[in-house]
Amino acid sequence: MVSAVFGGVLRDTLINEIPLIFKKEIYATACLAGAFLFVILNHYGIQADINFFAGVALIILIRVISVKYKIALPKLED
Repeated sequence: MVSAVFGGVLRDTLINEIPLIFKKEIYATACLAGAFLFVILNHYGIQADINFFAGVALIILIRVISVKYKIALPKLED
């Protein structure tokens, strides 16, 4: 999750855009959900390969749905 978020921030910074993580898009939340699924499946003794693919699939699913339907997290007020 850290490398994905940092890579995106670095990419956006280098091209002079506001990083996605600082916008309303569901970005790090999807990674956190995938990691949480991995930990839960690991706790129940599911194979690591299955955990990995399930976590990745959940992340991709959340991102695709959030982009397609324009679902976003609420923006924090200053």
